[in-house]
Amino acid sequence: MFLIVLIMLLVCIGIPLAYTWRILRLDLPSKGAWLLLVADAAVFVALVLLVGRWDMAGYYTRFVLLAFFAAAVLWSLRKHVWRPWIVSGQPTLRKHWPTLVSLVFFGGALGYVTYGMLPNPNAHELTFPLRDGRFMTGQAGNISLLNHHAGHREQGFAADIVAINPSGYRADGLVPEELERFVIYGAQVVSPCTGVVVATRDNLPDLIPPETDPDNARGNHVIIDCGELNVELAHLQSGSVSVTAGSPIAAEDLIGKVGNSGNTTEPHLHMHVVDPETRAGIPMSFMGRQPVRNRLYVN
Repeated sequence: MFLIVLIMLLVCIGIPLAYTWRILRLDLPSKGAWLLLVADAAVFVALVLLVGRWDMAGYYTRFVLLAFFAAAVLWSLRKHVWRPWIVSGQPTLRKHWPTLVSLVFFGGALGYVTYGMLPNPNAHELTFPLRDGRFMTGQAGNISLLNHHAGHREQGFAADIVAINPSGYRADGLVPEELERFVIYGAQVVSPCTGVVVATRDNLPDLIPPETDPDNARGNHVIIDCGELNVELAHLQSGSVSVTAGSPIAAEDLIGKVGNSGNTTEPHLHMHVVDPETRAGIPMSFMGRQPVRNRLYVN
């Protein structure tokens, strides 16, 4: 787990910095060649900024990296602005064909990711399920590249929610073993709708990362019948569930606390919505905005 997070950090931070340095060092004979290389770099950096897990790399870090990259482009432009668009005898596309291939490929990938972040017109507006904090959706979106639940029939529109501290990080450390070092651990979970509690579980232990319990995937959880949809909230803290099956519940009523029970590698709140008849996943939104990776909610 530590190695995976470390690699993710190197990709999120290292790639934008590497492209920034490359742009600063550009010295090309034509504006056409310069524009091609800058466009390729911009597409790749944009892809990293959208797909990266910035709750781990730092929510505000990506804005700093973006500012560095933009400054590098402007600095490099000063050097190239008066150069010709093309240079006779030096065909730009032929000379830089690998860059052109990269631009087309990663441009397509960026379009695919953008598509995965588009709002769904059929989303159901629900109350945000957490109180008092700055929360981010780590896994969320319409495609697997943004949301590892996307291919699941019931959980296709699920969201995994974490919390970040004032510095923009989900935890004190990369992969701490102490659950209390995760900002979201112990956060109050509230009902996202008015309805009736369908099922609960409250007796599973909170696990020490990266230990998981695939035999009890939901962990401690609450399922609520909200009429035309059912809402499931999972990975709750052991002994924290404060509602019972069959009891009525109103939106914003306390139902438990965020824990680390079930098939989860670290504390977070998993939430998904399903049609009770077809068991198909239903898109949701909070505060007028649908959850996608790296979206921030302040509550």
